[in-house]
Amino acid sequence: MTLVVSGCGLLAFVSRFAPARSTRFGYLPALEGSSAQAFGLSIFFFGLIPLAFLARSGKQAAWMVVLVATLGTISLFINISRFA
Repeated sequence: MTLVVSGCGLLAFVSRFAPARSTRFGYLPALEGSSAQAFGLSIFFFGLIPLAFLARSGKQAAWMVVLVATLGTISLFINISRFA
């Protein structure tokens, strides 16, 4: 799961294109350019969270989750503030 989600995020970041997707809130159009890169970076960081199961201790896992979630959230808010 980590490889697929993080790989999709990296692909969106490198190609500067994120395909259209359907969610329970409705259809979301394709993203291009810097908005696709910011989306891909956020997806990449959030895709790394399951790696916490490979940590040696609970404390190490908690630090990893907090760090990765913080990086993902920061990249998400940078994207939102850039286009608001």
